[in-house]
Amino acid sequence: MNMLELIKQGLFSSIGLASLTQEKVSEIVSEVGKHIPLTEQQAKEFANEMNERSEQAKKTFGEQFDKQVDHAFIQMGLVKNEIRKATESASDAFNRAVEDQVRAALEKMGAASVEEVEALKKRVAILESKLEQVS
Repeated sequence: MNMLELIKQGLFSSIGLASLTQEKVSEIVSEVGKHIPLTEQQAKEFANEMNERSEQAKKTFGEQFDKQVDHAFIQMGLVKNEIRKATESASDAFNRAVEDQVRAALEKMGAASVEEVEALKKRVAILESKLEQVS
């Protein structure tokens, strides 16, 4: 394993890889070039590889961070939007089921529905007005 490969391994395994910017990568390549003779092609490949690995490290770090935040939210009793929406949907379904059961029980008992009561009120009002006309 040559010196460039050893430096790559050291850099790629460092914690700060996710925080490398294009400018910082250029600085590192320049600094390595001072200590190890690199062709222009080697320097370009080294910089490209560092940039690619930096982007992958950022993505991996972001995914791990999101998982940790989600876990912390769950531990604190906070719920993500997807879970909240699913809970609300289940609650709505439960409420509809309860309403259906209550409606069925009232029908079984012979209780009038709101619509039936309203229809009767209209009929009574019509009959009252006809009765007043006759009197």
